[in-house]
Parts: sequence; C-alpha cells; structure tokens
Amino acid sequence: MQKQEYDVVICGGGLAGLTLARHLQQTAPQLSVAVIEKTQRPLPEAGFKVGESSVEGGSNYIGRVLGLHDYLKEHHFLKNGLRFFPGGSDLPLDQRPEMGPPCLPLLPAYQIDRGVFENHLRSLVADTDVDLMEGYRLQDFELRPDSKHEISIQNNDTNEASTVKCRWLVDASGRHFFLQSKLGLKNRWEHKLGASWFRVKGRLDINDFVPQGEWHVQRDPDNIRYFSTNHLMGYGYWVWLIPLGSDYTSVGIVAAEELHPIKQRSSYESSFEWLQKHEPVIAKHLEGKQPLDFMCFKNCSYGSSQTFSADHWACVGEAGVFLDPLYSYGLDFIALSNCITVEMITRDFNNDLSKQDVDDFNHFYLTLTNNLMQLFNGSYHIFNKAHVMMAKLYWDTGFYWGFFAPLSFFQIYKKPDLLSRMQSMKNTLALNLRMQRLFKDWAKMESTATAPEFTRYPHLYSFLSRAHVELSRNKSQKRALKDIEKNCRMLEDAAIVWFLRAVESTMPERLEAIKQHGRLNPYAISLDPSRWEEDGLFDFEPRKTDLMDLDIKYYCGEVTGSKAAKLMHLFRLYLWGWTMKTTGTG
Repeated sequence: MQKQEYDVVICGGGLAGLTLARHLQQTAPQLSVAVIEKTQRPLPEAGFKVGESSVEGGSNYIGRVLGLHDYLKEHHFLKNGLRFFPGGSDLPLDQRPEMGPPCLPLLPAYQIDRGVFENHLRSLVADTDVDLMEGYRLQDFELRPDSKHEISIQNNDTNEASTVKCRWLVDASGRHFFLQSKLGLKNRWEHKLGASWFRVKGRLDINDFVPQGEWHVQRDPDNIRYFSTNHLMGYGYWVWLIPLGSDYTSVGIVAAEELHPIKQRSSYESSFEWLQKHEPVIAKHLEGKQPLDFMCFKNCSYGSSQTFSADHWACVGEAGVFLDPLYSYGLDFIALSNCITVEMITRDFNNDLSKQDVDDFNHFYLTLTNNLMQLFNGSYHIFNKAHVMMAKLYWDTGFYWGFFAPLSFFQIYKKPDLLSRMQSMKNTLALNLRMQRLFKDWAKMESTATAPEFTRYPHLYSFLSRAHVELSRNKSQKRALKDIEKNCRMLEDAAIVWFLRAVESTMPERLEAIKQHGRLNPYAISLDPSRWEEDGLFDFEPRKTDLMDLDIKYYCGEVTGSKAAKLMHLFRLYLWGWTMKTTGTG
C-alpha cells in the first residue's frame, strides 16, 4: 500500500536497489523504505541484464552480509575465478598462454543469472515491510534537504500521477542516472569503451574447444574451467564466456573504442563477423546457434563528481560510477556504495551524522574509484602481450585482495578518513598508479620476456593465496588495518621485483648498474631512465626483496619445489608480515 511519506525512497529496483532495500531492512527495520521500479515481474531469465560475474568483495556482500549464500549456491553457479587467454588469437586455444586458478577458490564467488536472481530478490523484499512499487515510472524530483524530498511518479498501467516524500533519496536507477543527470554530476572518463553481448542456449564449454588430452588433464584436472569467467584477449579487446545456471551461456565483447568501434558490433550478425576475424575459436562454436538476445553500449565507462550528499541523497551502483567489466568489479561497487549509504542513513536517524562525515565518505569512494580506474584506462593495448598481462594480473590481484577488498570485508569504510590519514594507504594508492604506468610502457617496448604456457593464478603457496585466505578470517578493524599495512609493504617489494624484470627484458644493459645501488624506491620506478635520478629511484631504506623475488618466480613457473619447500615459503611470507617495520612516506 503506497504511503505519502517514507524515511528512504530508492529509485530503481535492480540489483543495487533491491540489495540496498534488503540491507536497510536487516540493519534498521524501524525505517520506512520504498523501492520504485518501472518493470513488473516476472522478469525474463538469462536474457535480462548484463553483469553476471562477481568476485570476492561483491560476493561477500550478497552471500554473507545479506545472507543469500545458500540460495546462490543452489540456484546459480559457484565461480572458478577469473581465467585469461591473452594474445595468440590466430592459434589453437591450447597453444595460447593461459592464466587461471588451479582449483575452486576458498572464498566463494558466483556466476549469476540476473533475471533469476532479481526475481528472487523482489520476492524477498516484497515479503518484508519494504514497499516495492512495481510498474511505477519516475517523472521528476525536487530536493528539499531541510524538509522532505519530493518524487513525482506515474503508474504505467493507469497513468495516474502521484507524489511521495522522503528524508533520504537514493538513486539506484543504473544508467538512467536519475540524480546525476539533473544535478550535472556525470564525468566522462578518457577511457572509451564499447561493449556488446548476447546469450545462447546451452553449455558453451571452453574445454570443448580443445580435443581431450594433456591440456585438460594437467591444467584442469577437476574439469571446472567452464565455471570460470573466461577472458579471450587480443590487442584492444577481450571476450567473455560466462556460464549461467538457467542453461545459457553469456558471451560479451568489450573493446577500446579507438581500436574496435562499437559500430563494428552493433548487431548480432556484425558481432559474429567480428568474432570470426578476431576470435575464430569462439565463432566456430557459435555456428548454427541463435542468440536469445543482443545488446550493446557505447561509452560504458564513466565517473561522477559526487555520489553522497549531506543533503540526504546518494547514488549507488551504476547510478554513480562504472569502471570496466574486465575484473567483474561491478557488484563490488554496488556493495561498497550500499554499505556506505546504509551507514550514513543509520547514523543520520541516530542523530550522529555530520556534513564532514558525508564529505569523508564521498572522498573515500571517489578516491578509490578514480584510482582503480587506472587499472583499465589505457591498458587495452596490453591484452595481446602475455608477459605483461602475467605481471599485471599478479599486481592487480595483490592490490585487490591485499588492499581494496579488505576495506569492505572488514568494514574499514566506516572510517573513511583513514584513506587520507594512514600513510600506508596513501602510499599504496600512489604505488598502484606507478605500476599501471609501468605495465603500459612495458607493453610498448621491445621485450625478451615470455609468459609460460600456463600460469597458476594464484599459485597455492604465494603472497596472492595468502592475501586471499586472509579475507576469510574474522578480524577486528584494528587487526585488519595492521594486515593491510603488511600487504602494502609486500606490494612495495612486488613493485621492485616486477620493475627489475621489466628492465631486464627491455634494457638489460642497465640492470647490473641498477642492482649496484641496492634497495630501490618503489615509488620512483619507471621505464624512463632519464627520470630515475630525479625521481629518487636510488634513494630508499635498505631492505631485501629475496622473498618476493622467489614468490614471483613460483608464480611464473620458473622454479619448482617440493610441497614442504612451498609450505616453508608460505610460512616465511607470514613471518615477514609479522616482523616487518612500519614505513614512512613514499
């Protein structure tokens, strides 16, 4: 029954809006909440929305925080991580470099059929005190922070117009940008992407792309490669294959607009022709199949100048920012923006929210999104360079599991000022920018480096696996912050090792002179020798990087050892973390 006033009105009943409504109902059931959504049930299965792949941060939110793990495990697929095949698209698949998990990861992630999941979420929300107003279109709004915001809506069936008021207005309308458009908040990043996708009936199993043999037995003994989000990559693009529990497979093409304009893939027919040219192994297995649906977007990456306001409004999920689908971070940012919004709303109704608090939340969220944007911006020319992608995946995963994911797992977001106060956090954000520049420059240079046929990503006895396992532990915020700082120090060492490997493969004549300087400054690394002295590359405290060097050699498959030796390496990683000293400014 529609009311005239609510504490919170959520504009949009998609994944962001529905999970936010459930989160609010669980956290603050005394609040009155309405969700306004133009579509009505039943929602179509499979061919409904893109965004089916999740990683640990977003999966932790829907599985553990919202209590939906058992449902997801039963009705959707547990995911076998991210798997990459960079370059060599003219070769048979088993001759292309492969980087992926050797077994199911400890922490669950999911391959989600959005139509099935959102039907279920709507039922859950409708069974609570939340007013789920399906079949209502948003017409306009007026922000009145000193009283009540007013939202004009219209019933799709009757065309009857009405108005609802609320203290908090949350935009979860996705790419309709209800708040962003009217307030002029949207930023277009220089990262120009075009994406097209479709779903086909049945199991499009990447293991069937190669005749049975050693490629299956040695790399995928459990026959679970199919359950990964599989990325086939080339210069300026990547193609996804995602399995859905409704017996469909999702196929998508994402490309840098300057290299592969979306007009080349504006229909299923043109997308199929594009695949025949760039990824013929996929096109071959699509022959004779009719797509369930087809969609495409141009300029699908964007930011915002503001996402949270002390005037009692917020933008969550894609209504605020969207970076890039490559690492499946979409649900992570739904989770983080929802958690911040719930924290602000509950503080506000407890009379414990200041303008400075909201400004800190806004700065925290936008600083993280802008920094993570650099994982993708200008990186699409790397995707056919397997040796650089191998290094980038090690770094990006370590940065994600060791730094970014713990911010939501252990509720560090509740103290957003830490991002500007803690030197280790500021250092790590700066170091990430250095590393992304290094990868881009490395890919443009002549290099003697090569990637192994198969990179176990992550290696079971490594910094990456340690960081992954640590996310599963129960920790206080204080303990989690200490562990984040340890991870930041390990990332410093990883940056130096990858820098030295890049120098060795591109300008080997300089390597010995660099090593004679001893400990290097990770915050000054680059592949521009003219900058080394001025940036302070050789001016840093002494510390060995032998342990991280061995870790990366294990990752690259350059050394092997007994299980006892690998366990000792993992033990030394933990010991290194416990005994390390706190850094100063980088």
